[in-house]
Amino acid sequence: MSRRKRQNGFTLVEIILAIMILAIMTLMSFFCFHSVVQSWRIGMEVTDAMGQADYVMDQVVSALKSAYYPDTGQQMDAYGLQFYNNGDGPEAKDSLSWVKIGNALVGEECGFAESPHRVQLYVADGTGRNNEGEGLTVMAWRVDLHLDDFEPEKDVEPLLLAPRIMGMDCRVIDKDQPRKNDEPNWEDEWKFSNSIPRAVEVTLYMRPVEKNGEPLEVKRVVEIPMSDLSLNPRQPQNPRNTPVPGGGAPIKK
Repeated sequence: MSRRKRQNGFTLVEIILAIMILAIMTLMSFFCFHSVVQSWRIGMEVTDAMGQADYVMDQVVSALKSAYYPDTGQQMDAYGLQFYNNGDGPEAKDSLSWVKIGNALVGEECGFAESPHRVQLYVADGTGRNNEGEGLTVMAWRVDLHLDDFEPEKDVEPLLLAPRIMGMDCRVIDKDQPRKNDEPNWEDEWKFSNSIPRAVEVTLYMRPVEKNGEPLEVKRVVEIPMSDLSLNPRQPQNPRNTPVPGGGAPIKK
């Protein structure tokens, strides 16, 4: 009597089902891995953008705090802050110009960093005279020792600081009413070009990391130490009777 041998193995249907399950698991693993990589990449780009924005903002803050104003007892347009308002929010292209001392914004290699020099900070749109590109840009020049025909717009080379910055929105504290309803009274204009406001609010907007994403925002409020001297110049204590060095009667002027 013969015995039928039992056949072991997989049927074609079982093999097809196993391949389909393996394909689905592989596809799911790929999409999970891709999402993780994308999130990591975006996170790194956001970190890099914010690091750049913080560095540039630190330079702007340092430059504003090092604003210079001569103690001559009078107000002078040559040393005041100039503020040009051009829009609000991420699309704002405001411009600030003031006189300062130090290497903030101009670098340590600048030959006039330790003497009074004016800087102009603005967001270029890539259509300037030198096609300096889009981004936060600065121009700097000495306050004095210029030829009669000196024009900053023609004679000063602009320097692109941060191409990722798409907008700059600024406000200044009101000169006559610094606080209103127990809050800082911010204004979008500064009419007193012969002086410096007590504080400036600067907001920089970075280009979105993702397509159709929101711009990255970095904001600082900067109090300017030289503001009081520019708004309230100190008058000479004894303008008509100057003591003679070493004693004696004062010199009549």
